[in-house]
Amino acid sequence: MKLDARKLEIPSGTAMVVKALMVLGVVTFAAGIFLAPDVIWKTYLVYHTLFMGFGIGALFFLLVHYLASAGWNVAVRRVMESFVSYIPIAALFNLVIFLGLAKIYPWTDHAYMESDHMLHSKAGYFGTAFFIVRSVVFFAVVCFFSWKLVGNSVKQDEDGALVHSERQKGLSALCLVLFAPLFTMFAVDTIKSLDPHWFSTMFGVYVFVGFVQATAAAAIVMVTWLKKQGYLSVVTADHYHDMGKYLFGFTIFWAYIGVSQYLLIWYANLPEETMYYLDRQRPGWVYFSILLPTVRFVLPFLLLLPRMAKRTPNYLVKVAYLVLFGAWLDVYWMIKPNYSETFGFSIWDIGLGLGFFGFFAFVVTRFLSANNTVPVKDPYLHETMHHHVF
Repeated sequence: MKLDARKLEIPSGTAMVVKALMVLGVVTFAAGIFLAPDVIWKTYLVYHTLFMGFGIGALFFLLVHYLASAGWNVAVRRVMESFVSYIPIAALFNLVIFLGLAKIYPWTDHAYMESDHMLHSKAGYFGTAFFIVRSVVFFAVVCFFSWKLVGNSVKQDEDGALVHSERQKGLSALCLVLFAPLFTMFAVDTIKSLDPHWFSTMFGVYVFVGFVQATAAAAIVMVTWLKKQGYLSVVTADHYHDMGKYLFGFTIFWAYIGVSQYLLIWYANLPEETMYYLDRQRPGWVYFSILLPTVRFVLPFLLLLPRMAKRTPNYLVKVAYLVLFGAWLDVYWMIKPNYSETFGFSIWDIGLGLGFFGFFAFVVTRFLSANNTVPVKDPYLHETMHHHVF
């Protein structure tokens, strides 16, 4: 099989559109600060969380494949690495959130925390300085490991040294040990603390699995786009089959965690737990609470069941788009009901959504234009070039 590992050449029209979207996002945010500050910060949190999830999910894929010494994924690994390269940018966007903490999180109001005895014991944890420290620690860890893992992969393209692959497994093991507790803390801080009364021991896992499922879908979309542009000729129906199995598996896993969390809260029937779902069963949100599991589990599960579904790119990418819509709805559903009794999609959603997409697309395409689209000197390259699913 002939290896085509060219660097991505971005069409000038595509580059202009991406830059225009970035400008649109910045202008929308700046305008929102003056015209609708109470809305813009919540909307910013939605899209920052959504696109950051692609980077976090891609980092997880790198970790598990290096630990498993997997070879089939080498053909599509650069796509995951391009997603991971967005994590430092997400860290910068997270710094912006620190400027709007008072507009986003109710626990920043001391009077609010003092008004309810249930919150008194949480006051020590929900402190602005402590919150910032925790966020900085999380991003420092994931940025460091992202830099090392991606850096070793890129260096191997230049010198072909086996030592780079040997280092990846140790780095992945250490990162995974640190990642699990730090991400749980980060998910609690970023999303769950929007309602400081509520608590769930499964929330961190729920957010994590959602990120991984969305990343699997985004990778399928990106690989398909690259193939249509004439790249990744090494990717075959067998690679799509494995990517489809990941999407199928994490679709089931997301539903399993979501149902488990719901049933535990429903069964215990404690007021401080049920309030989360009661808020999302109000007339303004109940239909979206029904739509969410439909588009993120029921339809993808049924559509991905046939073997054909996972081996047909044009079919699989349509399911991936459906999952991405569900991922957006899930993040929206986790965040916005804390502020509004009804679903309210506005011009701020459009501007910031397109803006964050522009920044993500810029980082991804820039990475792929600076590096080979396939790791040309990876020791498992032969395996991925002759990969077959039986």
